[in-house]
Amino acid sequence: MRRSLIAATTLTALLTACAQQGGTTNETVSATVVSTTSTAIKPSSGRPRDVELDDRLACELLSADQFPMLEIDSEGHTTEIEALKATGCTWTVTGASNILAPVLHEDIGAWMDGKRIGKGEWVAPVAGFPTITVAIPGSPDRCDLMVGTTDNQYLAVAFSVSPGFLDRFPTPCDGARQLAEAAMQNLIG
Repeated sequence: MRRSLIAATTLTALLTACAQQGGTTNETVSATVVSTTSTAIKPSSGRPRDVELDDRLACELLSADQFPMLEIDSEGHTTEIEALKATGCTWTVTGASNILAPVLHEDIGAWMDGKRIGKGEWVAPVAGFPTITVAIPGSPDRCDLMVGTTDNQYLAVAFSVSPGFLDRFPTPCDGARQLAEAAMQNLIG
């Protein structure tokens, strides 16, 4: 707890210093948060507790009771996601796709090193767990979130909307966040 308080105080001081120097753009804040998080604050220090994903089946991360609020109308289908080296679950409805995948072999920080197609950026936590969004070039109608559940695991979440259906569904990142929040609610239950 003391470490979290010290880290939060340090982060607040850094952000305040940037604001005082006129650096109030999102880019400046994001760069500060990324560099501070990767060097001074470990993502695990901001996590309420570890949530192991080893025995979790992706298609069981959502309950049928949650389907209506997520506009899902059928059971999910297991799918192998080669890029993540993970088994995920896809719920597809006319005009949108929802994907959840427990990733068991690395931390969300792996997306921050610049060696992958997608570039990670720290965003507001989901259920108190460190979260990044990963922008995939050429995919404006899709949003990917990675929620750090332990030092070596994360929940990958993707939500996409097909052109012509943007008025029926939330924006891709709002949809991904809703999906992540629903899954994390079940995981931390």
